[in-house]
Amino acid sequence: MNSYQRVMNTLAGQPVDRPPVFAVLGAYGGRLTNTGLRAIFSDASAYVAGQRALQETFGFDLVMTPFIFTAISEAFGGVTAWSDDQVPNMKRPGARAPVEALALPLPNPLVAGQLSVVLEATRQLADLYKGDVPIIAVVPGPGIMPSLITGMEQWMETVLFDEPLARKLLDHTAPFFVSWANALLAAGADCLVVTEGMATAEIAPRSMFAERFLPLLASTFAQIPGPKVLHHTGGRMNHNLDLLPGLDGLVGVAVGSKDDLAEARRLIGPDLNLIGNLDNLSFPALSADAVYSMSQACLRTAAPSGHYILANAGADIPLTTPPENLRAMRLAVADYPAVRGYGS
Repeated sequence: MNSYQRVMNTLAGQPVDRPPVFAVLGAYGGRLTNTGLRAIFSDASAYVAGQRALQETFGFDLVMTPFIFTAISEAFGGVTAWSDDQVPNMKRPGARAPVEALALPLPNPLVAGQLSVVLEATRQLADLYKGDVPIIAVVPGPGIMPSLITGMEQWMETVLFDEPLARKLLDHTAPFFVSWANALLAAGADCLVVTEGMATAEIAPRSMFAERFLPLLASTFAQIPGPKVLHHTGGRMNHNLDLLPGLDGLVGVAVGSKDDLAEARRLIGPDLNLIGNLDNLSFPALSADAVYSMSQACLRTAAPSGHYILANAGADIPLTTPPENLRAMRLAVADYPAVRGYGS
């Protein structure tokens, strides 16, 4: 069973030979190929070379399209801050205020700046891995998308104190979210990971998510004909998990490192996949034995009933993580005892 079959069977609730294992490794590919991060995220071929090196070195059950949200902020006129040791961040948003953001035209994802680089990398990954290793693309959710245009502080002030204006901006940017997600699928992505900060306890209460952002997820997901995973962006999502089943195309939810994995299964029900919940920020300081033990603990909790993928809980695993710690994740799933009818 290859990685594509293993992951797709898990997502569909079908038997597999072992649980799949994911690791979010975009920048880490540059470490393996001795390529600077600006080159990795600006040159499609350099990025793909990094993903090939990761696949050959560790053999995780995925390859990822470039995880670089600054490509979106740049497409709306923002400026990127580059670093030698972490993924790029937004230096300056394209709009100083939400009203200004409403006047910005929606970029064409096929040709707009770095977005075209992401799509080209996706196509190259599809040429290499389609049907053998799943190609996973990460997109910011429609509820958090405006923060990439105005900055997080401006967006949250609008959400909290000017609901009509917030709704206008969400209505303005939602078509871009849909077109960008569909462009990634058309370029060869097999599954979308949607990072929706407004679903997390750290950003929005349950009532606000249910009333204002869950309907937005429902309406936009219905326009994207592909499998989707909802991601917590580093926060906690257990308080909203019971609201998520039934979203169009939703096949799984990434569980935060501070969420209780057993409770997550109870809340979300038996038919949706859980992904996570290893604390990747602790990886650089941990021993390989500790990572192995943490991985085995997650597997013992969530894997016996199927519908589970072991993964780190956050964004990119830090560049200072020892390779032995990544291999420990792979070893944990290889050592996990097979369960007859797993995932059935």
